[in-house]
Amino acid sequence: MTFDELSRSNIQALFRYMPGQPYNWSAKATVIGRPPRQTSDLDIPEDWAKPQLRRLIRPFVREFRGSSNGPELEIVEKGRFEIIKAEALQAERFPNTFLCKQCGRFQSVRTGDHPRCDGHGPMDQFPWAEIHECGHLRELTAPGCPNGCRAPMALRNTKAFFTSRWFWQCTHCNVKPGRPVANWCGTCRSARAELVRLPQSRAHYPQHITLINPPTRDTYRDLSNDSVHRAAVAQALGTLPPGVDGLQQAVRGHEVGDPADDAEHIAARLGVDRGDPMYDEIMKRAAKKRRDDQLSAEEWGDRVDRLGRKEQVIDALGEECLQYTLARNASELTSDELVKEFDGDPLVTEYNRYGSLFARYGLSEVTLIRKLPMAFVVAGYSRQDATAIRTTKRGQTPVAFRFFDPLKNGRFPMYGVRTETEALLFQLDLVKMVRWLVDSGVADDARGIDTQADAQRWLFERVQPIVDLFHKPEDEISHAVLGLVHSFAHRAMKSLASRSGLHADSMAEYLFPARGAFLLYANTRSDFTLGGLEYVYRYDLRDALEELDTDSRCMFDPPCRNFRDGAACAACLHMSEVACARFNTVLDRNMLFGAVGNVDHNEGRTRWQAYWSR
Repeated sequence: MTFDELSRSNIQALFRYMPGQPYNWSAKATVIGRPPRQTSDLDIPEDWAKPQLRRLIRPFVREFRGSSNGPELEIVEKGRFEIIKAEALQAERFPNTFLCKQCGRFQSVRTGDHPRCDGHGPMDQFPWAEIHECGHLRELTAPGCPNGCRAPMALRNTKAFFTSRWFWQCTHCNVKPGRPVANWCGTCRSARAELVRLPQSRAHYPQHITLINPPTRDTYRDLSNDSVHRAAVAQALGTLPPGVDGLQQAVRGHEVGDPADDAEHIAARLGVDRGDPMYDEIMKRAAKKRRDDQLSAEEWGDRVDRLGRKEQVIDALGEECLQYTLARNASELTSDELVKEFDGDPLVTEYNRYGSLFARYGLSEVTLIRKLPMAFVVAGYSRQDATAIRTTKRGQTPVAFRFFDPLKNGRFPMYGVRTETEALLFQLDLVKMVRWLVDSGVADDARGIDTQADAQRWLFERVQPIVDLFHKPEDEISHAVLGLVHSFAHRAMKSLASRSGLHADSMAEYLFPARGAFLLYANTRSDFTLGGLEYVYRYDLRDALEELDTDSRCMFDPPCRNFRDGAACAACLHMSEVACARFNTVLDRNMLFGAVGNVDHNEGRTRWQAYWSR
């Protein structure tokens, strides 16, 4: 057996060369990834990834198993998985099927063997295999001759466009077995498998999650308290100080005991005895700290309780708020800080105009994240489709989620990579968003919403957490909020791509719909950061924003504009699968520019008012 190496970055390997994933090995053969020879701990707490893993896997379980629970979710809930880094990936030839191009002789061999046709010399690898939505992947097997002879079988008519026209034929007696080339799925036995040429992408879709500024196992202890999600919601309401420090302060307030106990130990270590004025001062301050902690905890906890939401809803909203805080906790640069940084520079005049520019497009702030720590974790894979439902001419078919083969300890591996990139965080004007919802007839009158905190509270009281990546929310307000944020993000990606040096597909999004925000980051799948987003933020942000509403039309209008599921198509709002966080669902140009034409309330459609106004 011969060995060869491919030089690829860690991120390229994560998405292209995983175990169970077919790919081309240079120009020599088609291979399939095998479990890595060596792994290491990625130092990301498994509990930290659980909320996003649930969100990723739950739609597959619901569609494929017809239930909200399944063994896949049980693996996540019970922590029967490990997040690791693959350091020595390996592969083997697959499929081990060969075909003579001249006579059609078909032969299956062992890995490493190279068969020869008796009359025509070396045979070529035949890179076709069976796949099915359940995760089935198997090489072709030739049937025996119906007459019982042991002559090799030939695969005929392989140049036909449709594989249904292929057929087997005995090379000795020319008899055609009645069995089709594609077998009944040998894994689930519920349908016939499909023939695909490897390595087509639909033979292996990596299913991954993106973790923003993830903590290590040591730092996670400060955020692992059960009240951290409630504290994140309180922070969004303005009750707690911003940043991770504000969350840690709130969490510690729930965990620590009486500060007077700590004061006693401190006084003892300093040699300060009772009766000493310094001792009295220390205990006085400890008592004040205890009162302040109690009042603070009661205040922010009461604000969260007054939202009137169930605990699981608060937990889901808090997880989104926590991710938002972690994004902002990286190396951020706001527009106000930009003015201070360039004090005295002619560019300050331009930066001072950012406020009016943001107001024009319904933004309250655009923040540059110069060094954003991230982690990509591939939890498993699917076949035939990247979403939980595969739609064909014959109807819809559920797709299964598959984990990688378990490790020796019985846990399922999830392969990840830590990296660092640049990003822009867009924060929408929440007051304008609420008024837009009212003007569009989605929400009732929201008088008295005059501040961002008021609008955030109003949203938390009404929106449902977005826990499904593939289906649109059933709640009308949640659907509108998600659609506005998602459509804005896609429009911004297309505008930034033309100025940052990044292709639109080399960017990606992270949505915070309940916070009315979205994050656009460079997703180059490499370890190199170009710096294009920072350049746009410093020197070209005005032109990038003004391009957002330069043309409200689509080349496929009017059909695209009046499409029932939203005015969006590949020519206007759709992005590639690697760039979009929701597989191009819940997008609508009408939300940004306003509905026009023959949109009618009687048709069950909302007549959206323009969010952008000159």
